[in-house]
Amino acid sequence: MSCLPSAIKLSILSIASSILLLSGCASTVTSNEQSKNLSDLNYDLNNMVSNNSCTASFQCKVLEVGARACGGPSKYAVYSTLNTSQEEAEQLAQQITKQENIQNKAQGLADCSPVLEVQSLCINHQCQSFDIK
Repeated sequence: MSCLPSAIKLSILSIASSILLLSGCASTVTSNEQSKNLSDLNYDLNNMVSNNSCTASFQCKVLEVGARACGGPSKYAVYSTLNTSQEEAEQLAQQITKQENIQNKAQGLADCSPVLEVQSLCINHQCQSFDIK
């Protein structure tokens, strides 16, 4: 590199510096996109499981959703298989869990408060949750 003119050396140095600076920006955008995707995924799941009408308790299911840094799900979602595809709901819950695991690794330990497991029953033609104690 010592035989290159100083203008070319300066250009190479400038390009290398720009690449390093832009690579830092790319990771920030990715982090923001993951948060946005997590919000969108939660919104989609809430919409998917919003119609909890049922005719029998066997139609009511409970999904473990998300991941706490200390282990276990961050929440439970109750839904009715009468109105919601079990496979689609499970896939969406898995995507949320994956995103939360990535977020937990990036942020370290956060909230470790316990999330009580729930059961579901069809009561008055609606899938409803109740805590297991």
